[in-house]
Amino acid sequence: MNEMSRPPDVAKHTPTVRLNGELVALLDRTPTGEQVLNAAGLRPASAYALLHWPTRGPTREIGLEEVLALPRAGQVLEYFAIRADGVSYFVLDEERYAWAGPLDLDTLMRVGRVDSAVELWQERHDEPDRRVLEGTRVDLDREGVERFYTRKRVWTLEVQGETTQWDNPRVLVRDAIIKAGFDPSKAWTIKFKVKGAPIRDVQQMDTIDLSEPGVERLRVRPSHVDNGDGSKEPRRDFSLLAADATFLATSGYQWHTIVDGQRWLIVDNYPLPAGYNTSTCRLAVDMPLNYPAAQLDMFFCDPALQINGVSPPQTGHRQPINGVVFQRWSRHRGAGSAWCPGVDNLASHFALIEHSIGREVGA
Repeated sequence: MNEMSRPPDVAKHTPTVRLNGELVALLDRTPTGEQVLNAAGLRPASAYALLHWPTRGPTREIGLEEVLALPRAGQVLEYFAIRADGVSYFVLDEERYAWAGPLDLDTLMRVGRVDSAVELWQERHDEPDRRVLEGTRVDLDREGVERFYTRKRVWTLEVQGETTQWDNPRVLVRDAIIKAGFDPSKAWTIKFKVKGAPIRDVQQMDTIDLSEPGVERLRVRPSHVDNGDGSKEPRRDFSLLAADATFLATSGYQWHTIVDGQRWLIVDNYPLPAGYNTSTCRLAVDMPLNYPAAQLDMFFCDPALQINGVSPPQTGHRQPINGVVFQRWSRHRGAGSAWCPGVDNLASHFALIEHSIGREVGA
């Protein structure tokens, strides 16, 4: 028996019920619903809905003239009294509950005695079911009976464009990359991205907490990248500003600078959100000679990116760079976000790139 249901000493001698969490003494063990409400000082009784809340099973409406049979010893029966014009019903895990007034997450979890380790979902017609979250309110006065169900809570983690699911929020990085299809015996550079926090390095035997607010993804890249000519050293035809080089290094990018008619920054294995025809691409950025006074504009991808076989808007132009044909993304700053020398840099341009690529697939 739980502590809420355990009767005090007075309940051994006086007929007692628990109404809205408070003990109410009665004159006898066979009161009517109306007498229970009157004993609690809830008048007129006709303005209230009285609901029995058993220790197991759904709530049930008690009529004003219905006679209750209170046990002589042991459990104190529990009830809800809600000021309402009438009683409505909802279904939770195939059991029909009586209720009065709107429902929210806390009420559903409490009345249904739902374990906090599971999620609560609302069935919907002609659209995906909806998870009931804090702040969700359900109006039972609408036509039809609202139906809810519970399911084991699942946490998700994106690993290099692959969505993985977990039944425990604490995840070993090694397990995460294995589930995403990476060989743990190889050398990987792994970055953990949490919204609003600096990207940080993690090792395979580190544990990450998916319940941490803002968790976004793991980025996984080979620790050593072959340039295609047998060399594992990055190509450096020109130098970047120290702040830009630091940004690339702390972000975990493998990068090269190439002069081929223009000055190009090439980033290998740039991670893409789910929805594209590939999980990574090579990314190119034109670096003007007079940057950062001159703005960084647009970006280029190899291979050409598609969504369900269709190229995103304004990506039809092709740009050869060092023998490789890149797809140009014509994405430009608006009037309210014009380039500002001394403020904008490679990091802010990469934020624009991430937003532009993510927006096309709703990421």
